[in-house]
Amino acid sequence: MNAIEEEDRLDADAAKQVMRRAAQMAAPFKRTVLAAIGFTAITTLGLLMGPVIVRYGIDDGIKPADSATLRTAVIAYIIVVSIAYVSSRQQYIFINRAGEGFLRLLRIRVFGHIQKQSLAFFDRNKSGVLVARMTADIESMAELVQWGLLQFVSAALLLTFSFILLLILSWQLTIVALLVMPVIVIASRKFQRDSNAAYLDVRDNVGSNLSTLQEGITGVRVIQAYAREPEQTRRFEESNRGLFRSHLYSLRVSTWFFGLVEASGVIASALAIGIGGWLVNRGDVTVGTAIAVLLLLAQLFEPVQQLSQLYNTVQSSTAALDKLFGILDTTPDVLDGELVLPASGAVVVSAVGFRYPQTDSMVLDDVSITVANGERLAVVGATGSGKSTLAKLMARLYDPTEGTITLGGVDLRDATIESLRQRVVVVPQEGFLFGGTIADNVRVARADASDDDVRSALKAIGALDRFEQFEEGIHTEVRERGSRLSAGERQLVSLARAALVDPAVLVLDEATSNLDPGTEAIVEHALESLMGSRTTIVVAHRLSTIRRADRIAVIDAGKLAELGTHDELLALDGRYARLANAWASTQPN
Repeated sequence: MNAIEEEDRLDADAAKQVMRRAAQMAAPFKRTVLAAIGFTAITTLGLLMGPVIVRYGIDDGIKPADSATLRTAVIAYIIVVSIAYVSSRQQYIFINRAGEGFLRLLRIRVFGHIQKQSLAFFDRNKSGVLVARMTADIESMAELVQWGLLQFVSAALLLTFSFILLLILSWQLTIVALLVMPVIVIASRKFQRDSNAAYLDVRDNVGSNLSTLQEGITGVRVIQAYAREPEQTRRFEESNRGLFRSHLYSLRVSTWFFGLVEASGVIASALAIGIGGWLVNRGDVTVGTAIAVLLLLAQLFEPVQQLSQLYNTVQSSTAALDKLFGILDTTPDVLDGELVLPASGAVVVSAVGFRYPQTDSMVLDDVSITVANGERLAVVGATGSGKSTLAKLMARLYDPTEGTITLGGVDLRDATIESLRQRVVVVPQEGFLFGGTIADNVRVARADASDDDVRSALKAIGALDRFEQFEEGIHTEVRERGSRLSAGERQLVSLARAALVDPAVLVLDEATSNLDPGTEAIVEHALESLMGSRTTIVVAHRLSTIRRADRIAVIDAGKLAELGTHDELLALDGRYARLANAWASTQPN
């Protein structure tokens, strides 16, 4: 296994902080947990009464041949065991109810927080790793919350009461049993250090493995198109091998420690048998007492081993919780403001500069543009020039590193997210569809929209007749990622979402770039209907789209190189003219 870096370790203070936060989150389940603890205490007392009743049966029933006393001991033992059995079932019911409730709450909070993050968050975090946090990391805590906490309480009570009862029965044999404790204490400290690092490494490798798996599934069409199956399999084998090594290392850490605890228990029992027999022969203890002590010793070392195993589980769960709390502690890059954006107004980009997180170079530098109310602005440029980034800033999918962007005189950073998404809508390059019907996917823009509202939005872009021809109309299931619809139909649904919102500003990020010419004509017609008199910012590379713009902004190497109408920029014979000539030679007008 590769060396585990020191910074990957979760120190004791950090682990305690994680557990305190988890306890605060679990506060709504306090009563259920207390009920489980109560039943756990009853079960523990029942287990401890067993050796005491055995001692009573041997010393007062079997040895003096008193059948009445023996029957009493047997009946008492059966009653105690029955009570312990019923109580143990109840404790599992209550603790699992609390545990599953906690996991449900955690899933909802983490997922909700992820949904609130801005695009910069997803630039920094792979989707596969986020899926691992929501699945593998949360599931790793199931063992802890379903039985681990219960086992901790049970083992702690059993260990404490067993020790007290041992002292009452025979302090001499108790001292003998404690001779092996220093070895267990020293081993526990080493186990704590090693297992902590091991389980953090396991969690990291789980995320990496799931990320590779997701890429292999979602990108299977590209993989097969280029016969990259062997390479993708090799990558998955490599990540899987890392996960395998992490698990093996954690297994080695656990195995030597658990074996040591078990061996210590055997040695303590052997010493108790030898010395206990000697004390019986001397008359210092009774036979029943010696047997009761042996039974209690098993219950003394069993909770020690359970606590050791539980610590193993706690380490894994704490590492997972630390990763999840890291997500919950992430502040969205795009924060909610307090002002409501006006229903109309000019979009003013003032000296805007931008760099993506964790990069040093500026993607945009000192860009200033004013888009008048109702104006259509086409943003063009070479690949990587920063035109799509500018469009995303104007829709406030990111906040500028420098400068400001305003709508109707209000800085977008000061606006509420709700009013911003009502006033400014982005239609991306590819219309993403969710599982459900066509109507469900249009309603993504407004959850309370009726079927009539959906039909009106589709009619506004001239697409209603197309979808009404389907056997189930707008209630047609689109299947996963809209696989039942063509690329053009998926984009029409995306445009209908924008029409349903009826925004003041429409941002089109190369909305027709993935379509064939025939389909493009249908979508272009829908776009024309949607744009109407709205303020529109179009990122485009098709002359048919660019020529219809009132003005054209040319972005080159992150700077505003040229700004004007199609004819004005052609007359300049500059960057736009060269781009237009290149496009005209390869694409239909």
